[in-house]
Amino acid sequence: MPSSVPSLDPSSMPSPTDRTDPSPISIDCIICDDEETTWMKNNTKDCSTFDYVINTFCNKSTYWNNNKFCRLSCYNAGNGYEGDVCCNVPSSEPSSVPSAMPSSVPSLDPSSSEPSSDPS
Repeated sequence: MPSSVPSLDPSSMPSPTDRTDPSPISIDCIICDDEETTWMKNNTKDCSTFDYVINTFCNKSTYWNNNKFCRLSCYNAGNGYEGDVCCNVPSSEPSSVPSAMPSSVPSLDPSSSEPSSDPS
């Protein structure tokens, strides 16, 4: 039976802990760019659509490895550079075209069903 009196010498070992729900392992990702080579820029080639270079060069070419061209596209194609964990960042382009003309009907005051006379 354990003593109710503490021992004189503290233990150097940590007390065991009950971990019934282990913490999830999180892997930090980085925002990767899609910087084309000079040749690609001069020939209007885009990283995300030029599959040949993504599958041929990316992490297979010393020059590309040193410069990390098309970093996000290479990663997404399974040809990422060593150590890269790229975040999936949404495109900056809008997903749909906004309407050309606003509605001509005034907005309703949320506290009543009458149109608001005060524009504020």
